[in-house]
Amino acid sequence: MKTYLFFLYSFFLFVSCRQPFEPYRFEKTEAISFHEIEYPELLGLTIQLIKTGDHLLVSDFHGDTLVSVFNLKSNQVERKLVSVGNGPGELNSPLDLQIAGDNLYILCRPQFLLNHLPLKPITTGDNLPMLQKDLQLPQKSDRFLPLSETQFVFSGMWNKRYAWLDRTQNDTIIEFGDYPDFWEEEHEIPSNAKAMFHQSFFTKHPTRNLFASCSPYVLEIFCFEAEHPAVPIRIFQKQLGKYAYDFTSGEFISTQTKPGSDPAIYDMVCSEKYLYLIKGITRKKYEILIIDWAGKPVKLLTTDKQISCLTVDEKEGKGYACISDPEDKLVWFEIGK
Repeated sequence: MKTYLFFLYSFFLFVSCRQPFEPYRFEKTEAISFHEIEYPELLGLTIQLIKTGDHLLVSDFHGDTLVSVFNLKSNQVERKLVSVGNGPGELNSPLDLQIAGDNLYILCRPQFLLNHLPLKPITTGDNLPMLQKDLQLPQKSDRFLPLSETQFVFSGMWNKRYAWLDRTQNDTIIEFGDYPDFWEEEHEIPSNAKAMFHQSFFTKHPTRNLFASCSPYVLEIFCFEAEHPAVPIRIFQKQLGKYAYDFTSGEFISTQTKPGSDPAIYDMVCSEKYLYLIKGITRKKYEILIIDWAGKPVKLLTTDKQISCLTVDEKEGKGYACISDPEDKLVWFEIGK
């Protein structure tokens, strides 16, 4: 009897501690005005943009090469990176690109292979060394973020929500963090289904030891130690929308968002001051949520164009994006300074 009462008490305590969902509310809302950039080639299925100096790195899902180096001043593609294939220096799509220190890190997601290229010769036109293979990862990795040239964080199909890699300690991998359970039925769902539904993408603060992780319905902000490697610490968490999902398990795991769930976040980038989260409301309505690094809402940008990917340059006061209008176009827009 005591055990039963304790169970009931624990259950009601769990339910009572669940916080009601409070969506972000923005006092400032602006419509985006896009300006087309003359791009000399047909854009394929662009999945990522990274700005470095006067160049954009344009990552494509298709093609014989997967990354184009585009000069914003001359409007020319100056070189191509990463040939498609299974030979030396070749990779298969999709890729995940991140810059840390003097390197461009490239995660080949289907092959779980971490690589890098030196960043400087990519944009100077100097001879580029062959792609350097860094590490063959466990077949659980999906997206990643280099916190430094020796520390990395991964999302994927881990038992915990994230994995932290320390290259200074024999490539030690430590799993950390809990999967969300904002949906009332989620505590009964197995972790591998949660992992599939809550796949995260990352962005790192340009100068401070902070990074953000975002899945379709949850934003988290972490701090980390650069000089004394340790597992990152979560300092903020926010539910971004109401959600529910079905799942299938077995040899192949899949999840499907249930009808009635809120629109999802599908990409995120950052600047010194802000996080920029892309949300697809309908096929003709998209939003960019601007959030500061304390997790507070700043401004909501709206458009009727589909945004596939985004990068920002706070010093220029510009954002760069690929949109469908209805053809794919490379554009810029003002974000303010």
